[in-house]
Formats: sequence, structure tokens, C-alpha cells
Amino acid sequence: MRIHTPFPILAVTFLVLAIGLPVHASQSVAGDTGFFLIESNPSGAPVIFDGLFIGVTPVTYPVVSSGAPQHTITVSANGYYPHTAQYTANPKPGERIKVFAELEPSQSTGTLTVTSSPGGALVTLDSGKGQQAPWTYKDIQSGGHLVQAFLSGYSPSVSIVNIPPGGSITVDLVLKPLSEVGTIQVKSSPGGADVYVDGIYKGSTATTVGNLAAGTHFALLKKVGYEDWPGLVTIRPNQVVVLDTPLELQKEMTTGFINVDSTPAGASVLVDGIFQGITQAGNPLDLTGISPGEHSITLKLQNYQDYVTRVPVQAGKTASVRATLSPMQTPAGSGTVQISSEPSGANIFIDNSCVGITPLTIPSLPEGPHTIVLRLYGYQDYSSSFNLSAGQTAQVQVGLTPSMAFVPFPVWACVAAFIAAGFFMVARREGRE
Repeated sequence: MRIHTPFPILAVTFLVLAIGLPVHASQSVAGDTGFFLIESNPSGAPVIFDGLFIGVTPVTYPVVSSGAPQHTITVSANGYYPHTAQYTANPKPGERIKVFAELEPSQSTGTLTVTSSPGGALVTLDSGKGQQAPWTYKDIQSGGHLVQAFLSGYSPSVSIVNIPPGGSITVDLVLKPLSEVGTIQVKSSPGGADVYVDGIYKGSTATTVGNLAAGTHFALLKKVGYEDWPGLVTIRPNQVVVLDTPLELQKEMTTGFINVDSTPAGASVLVDGIFQGITQAGNPLDLTGISPGEHSITLKLQNYQDYVTRVPVQAGKTASVRATLSPMQTPAGSGTVQISSEPSGANIFIDNSCVGITPLTIPSLPEGPHTIVLRLYGYQDYSSSFNLSAGQTAQVQVGLTPSMAFVPFPVWACVAAFIAAGFFMVARREGRE
């Protein structure tokens, strides 16, 4: 007895298997995982783990216990010399290895020149205002600094550089083309957690993070009153990974929290002089792992006066900062525009000039008509125009549309089609017998 499977059923089956469908992150996060808990004095120092920027101290980073045991950890902060440590053993599953860096203050100033390969990338120093490479920073405090480069169609490049007292240094940041990319959809229970991927803020849950190079990425979720959630997430080309995780209430009440909001949004937040993040419209910046005691909080935004205050922090408690920034004297006839996109990380072009990446607040933009283009690899360009009035704060919020070339349909889909065609030919032959 012969069983004949209709060709349409075979074809549909193989096409369904061929198309990239969302995968739950539990399939991508390693199981035998240990952790490095990295702390420093002062806290809030940027950390690079095996060449990957993972955030600021205190930060917990997961590693596969059975993986390669050699690791290099560099901790640095503006005004301090970098601290580098080598480790030749992995933590056991569930174990936490504590790493503490006592940073040494630096003296004097120096000069830093940043170039990029390819040229023209947007570069930032200590997560500050973006500049187009090549760019020279003068009178920068000597010691360690975090330098990053961003360019549409390329993976971000990051490095910690040590500026010698009274000297100068040049660093070239090499960016790798994004030939294979995927997406992470991040959710949490409860929602509203700040999301960091490879140490870079990407929004709050629920959010979609696109334009990520295929491979393994470090995801970190932070929410006031809850334990930080660190995890490794692996994505394949054209794959959408769904990360949906419950957050646990903080168990050890040895540190406190600060959440920071500002009007307008887009201000850099410094705690005790160390950069922590940038305020976002509609979602306070959550700072976790803050040591008890009084801390200095500074908010900086171009063309606005610095906002400085002192905040007492208690273990297990949340301190709030709600800052209304006062504009400096700005040229007559200018306004402000706040730009965000979903996904974030799009290059922003105002009047054909690249001014930064989303999310971004641009103060003192001349009044009148302007054109805006948002460009993100794997998505259609967004083009529009707006008219800005003097003293106005305009908001541009854009949901980007995936490009047709980016629709998940891998090469092996064609193989599946050939296999399906083969079944069809067999079915026809058997039908004649």
C-alpha cells in the first residue's frame, strides 16, 4: 500500500520550517552558568569583559562554566587610572566570583584623538555628546576613558583608553560590517525595567532591540526594588529571540536605589562625578546598587545649566530626583527636538547632517523648516519634515519598518523548496504507476 502525501501539504510544511520564527530566549541562554560580580571604588565605573562593554559597576556578568577559562576584565572611570585583572578559572554553575577594583585617582590632563575605520563614524567619550570621527578631545583628564563608535550597517566598537598625564594618544576604532543580524524582543514581569544590551541602554520593557549582529549578546535588566537580571542571549541570522523573564524582589538590602527624571529628557546623569546613563522621556533612569550615604547627582544637557543636588541613599530604599533643567541663554529663534525610534539606535540626519543616534535630544535648533531622516540597517529609511517654532519643544517618535530585504527567509529555504519539488516529482511518478 502506497501513501501519497499531497504536494501542497509538503510545500507548506517545508516553507514553515524554512521561515525564521520567533524563538524563546530559554533556548538561547546557556544552562551551566556561573557569574562574575564586578565592583569598584568608586562605583559606576565602566567595565570591559573580554573586549565587550558590559555596563558600569556594580555589574554581574554570566559565563558558561564549561567554557574557556581565560578572562580579562578592565575597570575604568573618568579621572582614574584603569584597573585590569586576568582570570584563569570559571565560576561553577550558580557560583559568583567577586572582583573588586580599587581605582587610583589620576592627575593632570591630556589629549585624545579618535578615528574610525571606516571613517565618519559617530564617536562618544564617556557616553557624552556624539562627534563625527576623526575628532580630537583636548584638556581631557588623564586616566581611563570609555570610547565608543557607531555607524549604520556596522556593529558598535568600544574601547577603554588610558590618557597619559600631559600627553596625547590616538585610538582607531574598527567597526565590523553587519552582514548577518537578528532581533531580541525583551519583556519582563513587572514591566518598565531598563534594558541594556552589550552595556548600551536600549529602552524599557517591553521593547524590541533590532540590528544586532548574529551571535551571543549580554542582556541586563534593571528595575528599582528588584534584583538585576543578567543573561547571555544567542541569536541566529534573521532570528527573532523573545526574552521574557520575571524579576525577583531584591533579597540583600545592602544597597539602595535612585531613579532620575528630567525635563527635558536626554540629560546625562552623573553620580559622584561618574557617568551613569541618560534620562528618557516617560521612563525614569533606574540606578541600582548605590551604596548607602549621601551622593552628589549632576545632570548635564547641552545648552542647559547643570543641575546639581545631593541625595541621601538608604539600603533597600529608593531616592528620587526630578530635575527641571534651566536653559542657558540661547540664540534667539531656536527650539528643541526630542527624537526616539523603535528599535532604538538609528542614525539621525537633520538637514542632511548626521547629528547622533536615537534616542536623542537636540537643543537650540534654529526655528523654521527642517528635514529629518532616520537610518537603521535592516529597516526602511524614515524621511519627514517638521517646522520648529522659537521656544518650542517638538517630539519625533518613529516606529521603523523592516526592509523587504530583511524579511527572514534564509538560504536554506531555497533548499527546502528544492526538496519539496523532489517530493512532488516522486509523487507524480508514483501516480503514473
